Amino acid sequence: MNKIILIAVAGLVSFSSYAQKMMHGHSAHIQPTIKAVAKPTGIGDTLTLSNIGASDTVRVLYTHDAPGAGYTTGANSFNDKGFAERYGFSGADSSIKVIGVITQFGGSVNPASTKSITLKVWSQGARSMVNANMYYLGFPNNVLDSLVVPVTQLGIGVATDTQKQFMFATPTDFLSNDAFFVGYTFNYNYATLAGDTIALAASADGSRMTPNFLLRYIVDTAGDTTAVDTAVYVQNATLWSDNLWRDNYTQNDSLYNNLAIFPIVIIGTPSSVGSVTRNGFSLMGNYPNPANNITNIRFGLSAASDVTISISDMNGRTVYTDSRANLISGTHSVSVNTSGLPVGEYIYLVRTSAGAGMAAKMVVNR
Repeated sequence: MNKIILIAVAGLVSFSSYAQKMMHGHSAHIQPTIKAVAKPTGIGDTLTLSNIGASDTVRVLYTHDAPGAGYTTGANSFNDKGFAERYGFSGADSSIKVIGVITQFGGSVNPASTKSITLKVWSQGARSMVNANMYYLGFPNNVLDSLVVPVTQLGIGVATDTQKQFMFATPTDFLSNDAFFVGYTFNYNYATLAGDTIALAASADGSRMTPNFLLRYIVDTAGDTTAVDTAVYVQNATLWSDNLWRDNYTQNDSLYNNLAIFPIVIIGTPSSVGSVTRNGFSLMGNYPNPANNITNIRFGLSAASDVTISISDMNGRTVYTDSRANLISGTHSVSVNTSGLPVGEYIYLVRTSAGAGMAAKMVVNR
């Protein structure tokens, strides 16, 4: 009987099955303002997931192909139609329901525009074979939820772009297969956009922490390796004008980053730990909550990591930041002095240097 073992590969594997557009390039910086609606973890509670690392800022990336050719994650001269970010979680200890998304867009919008985008949640499709020993882990497949949003409501401003929250009218069913995609589609003709050159913001090229590839070792009962396959880890993807998805790293832009779209999820059936796990990170909530003068934020790490905790008021202003370097694997509890915070609701965001992040709500009361 064979056993299958998946191992992450840090180095690059030669890959040339598809031509790349090779269009990633200079960027316009956007300073993020994290906002979320969430509570400590538990069945029925809400979290916001993020793939953007603790020290990352986000930006819109222009193409290199020609002046005015648009953006790599938005409207461009290739007429790319959709962009999606993969979110994984541990289906063994929890299930989640996607109820909305937080996005950060940049670019420009005609104030009189009547165009719109469609925010979407997709299931992860079956693996897509490249050859006998290489395959893609899975692209966006079935649409699980969608919401049409006018481009004038995306938070794109003259001076400062902002994050915006959008809630689905009917949330997805609870997901337990440990991966899904969130993103958007945009039907347009680049030649007639009339100023609506929008784009989803992203972290810097090279900031992504998930592996490029996974090696799958098939081992027989005697402990001998009988085969080695390579799985391409699809972290984010672009829907080309031919209606086929391409992996952004190996097939499209050679970009190794994450997109600024964050799903808001409800926890379904976590284990007795009372957490949801993703990217080796578990958020277990804060206690006491409501807090008086002290609260403790509890989380778990599967590997050593730098961790940053930030607290914002409900207007998005950061009121507290705490950075911890090289925390060991295991469960941690960070004490936060809340005596100087006015009574009210706050959002705390915990991010790791491995690119994982979750946000939840806490209350200060006296």
